[in-house]
Amino acid sequence: MKRKKVSDKHGMIAKFTEEALRLGGGVSANQRHFIKAALAHGKTMEPAGRLARTNRECSHD
Repeated sequence: MKRKKVSDKHGMIAKFTEEALRLGGGVSANQRHFIKAALAHGKTMEPAGRLARTNRECSHD
């Protein structure tokens, strides 16, 4: 009777995480600016009215 190979999922996750971080590069200055603005202003800068997308959870179809 053949045994199934036990895959090392934790090892694979660590390998893919390391590869993604290596290939993804760092955070650009523009991305850092948007993150800082979002943290500083919160939801006050979010679009409202016609610019805002409708919420799928509250749709009344």
